[in-house]
Amino acid sequence: MDINSVITYDSPLPAGHYSQAVVAGNMIFVSGQIPVAPLTGDKITGGISEQTLQVLNNMLNIVKAAGGDLSTIVKTTIYITDIGNWEEINRVYADFFGSYHPARSIVQVANLLYNSKIEVEAVAFMY
Repeated sequence: MDINSVITYDSPLPAGHYSQAVVAGNMIFVSGQIPVAPLTGDKITGGISEQTLQVLNNMLNIVKAAGGDLSTIVKTTIYITDIGNWEEINRVYADFFGSYHPARSIVQVANLLYNSKIEVEAVAFMY
């Protein structure tokens, strides 16, 4: 089985020793995305809605670069620093995915890189 790294400038480049995503067979494994603007590297420090939308867009851009699309995302894991933000995150997530409902886990954590409020990773597939 071929295993390939994915690189796109439409999402932030890795800040450490990892790939934006790895494709193994027809599966796409997207590394955790934090709210960073792709081209500038600026950290999005706004509210949870703005941060959530940025990480979802970063995730989707990587999935697209690997050969998938929104409908091929089968699982997301969301890490958040405040479970009290669940309702707003869920609203933005629902608007983003529309009628499509991938499997999802939400986990509260103590802290995230750059004091981000949210990080999202995903598993998708290619057609």
